[in-house]
Amino acid sequence: MKKQIFVAIIILITNLVYSQNMTGIYELKFRINQDKDHLTTNIFYLDINGSQSIFRSELERKSDSLINKKGFGFGRKALFITDLCAVKNLKNNEIKKIIVSGLMGNRYSIKVEDSLKWEIKNEKQKIGNLNCQKAEVDYGGRHWIAWFSESVNLQEGPYIFHGLPGLIVRISDSHLDYNFNLIQLKKSNDNNIYFHKSKEKEMSWGDFQKMIQNYYNDPLYEIKNSGMNYTIVDDKENISSLNPKIIQKKHQTNLKENDSNLIELDKMVSLK
Repeated sequence: MKKQIFVAIIILITNLVYSQNMTGIYELKFRINQDKDHLTTNIFYLDINGSQSIFRSELERKSDSLINKKGFGFGRKALFITDLCAVKNLKNNEIKKIIVSGLMGNRYSIKVEDSLKWEIKNEKQKIGNLNCQKAEVDYGGRHWIAWFSESVNLQEGPYIFHGLPGLIVRISDSHLDYNFNLIQLKKSNDNNIYFHKSKEKEMSWGDFQKMIQNYYNDPLYEIKNSGMNYTIVDDKENISSLNPKIIQKKHQTNLKENDSNLIELDKMVSLK
């Protein structure tokens, strides 16, 4: 039985006048492997501009800012299964999950067409200095419990979550594999908060599952398919002397142990 972990976060909201341009900062504690109790903690940003928003990690946000200014961003880890980046256009009711794949950094988008059928409960509590109300929903093969505040007139929330009569302050799945907590909300004076101007290639969930399996079978499959020349080096940038099969085995073990708990649990494939 997994240990239940309870997190108390103080919401910092100072001199705030709710406007069209807002930034919510969320702390996410998530379990990278369903069978382990260890939780990883990351900081994510929800940048809101009217009916549009983007949710991404702090590192991805900084990288996007660099790309906007200088044309290039940070390198990234090869693993991508537990990426949590989403772009919303609530005016058009369009939600997209953004995937940046493997070593090539190719960008893909998946349309999220699941309808969030919220059930608002009568239960209320105060989180930080916000009065919040409970709501529940099913998404991605998980049952989610949310706390939203009507005093913040934004029908927004972390990742793909939205549609409640107020901002989602806290949301977690019933197993506490993913636990989002708002830690700060502030006005944004930065109009350049969206991705650099590039078009992601659209893919289906089926394509995404194939990508996961291909990456598990061979972490270099994208590079090989591109026809590029490549050299495998070790952590000291020396040419690796390891047998390619040993490298592949290490990669597969690492993937199973450290990047195997997709938030859309019903879209996960059994790696073999």
